[in-house]
Amino acid sequence: MEALGREAPARTAAWWLRPSAWRARAWAAALEEHEQVLARYLVRLRGVPAERWHEPAAEGKWSPAEEALHLVLAYELGRDACTGGQGMRMRVSAAVAWLSRTVMLPVILRTRTFPRGAPAPREVRPAALDARGMSKEALEARLRLVGADAASALRAAADRTPAPRFVHAYFGRLEPLTTLRLLSAHTRHHTRVRY
Repeated sequence: MEALGREAPARTAAWWLRPSAWRARAWAAALEEHEQVLARYLVRLRGVPAERWHEPAAEGKWSPAEEALHLVLAYELGRDACTGGQGMRMRVSAAVAWLSRTVMLPVILRTRTFPRGAPAPREVRPAALDARGMSKEALEARLRLVGADAASALRAAADRTPAPRFVHAYFGRLEPLTTLRLLSAHTRHHTRVRY
């Protein structure tokens, strides 16, 4: 073709061979999933009768108010870690965190399920007194805002070099995309809890 005076068409690699294209698609999917999961949780939250708002689902379980505050705290922690705030304190050794991050975390993200009965790290345990002082409407608004803020902060953090890492109590240091996907899996887990 070049012999006839025409330029050969530019060769471009398939999208899956270009890391920037892969990251863009992965972020678009993660952000969409997060929006959907948070919206479903908020619908479920609105359906909790007022008389059950501060009642635990069972002995030793959280009330809907405490559960919603727990999610707010998790999102705030993820958001703040992107802007220089503290992550969680590691509760396991570096070797156990690596193993959990390498074996367990991919299963959680792929199956979109969260282990039942896993103890919440101290940083995201809601104080019953704080939850008692919050109305359903106030917690719903706070969760909606902090969920959007966390997704936006994590996305922006991913573009920084080096990207900050979120320290999770059981998984160790996580990149921003993985952190958002874990937050989505965590929110989905709480959407499945029944009152």
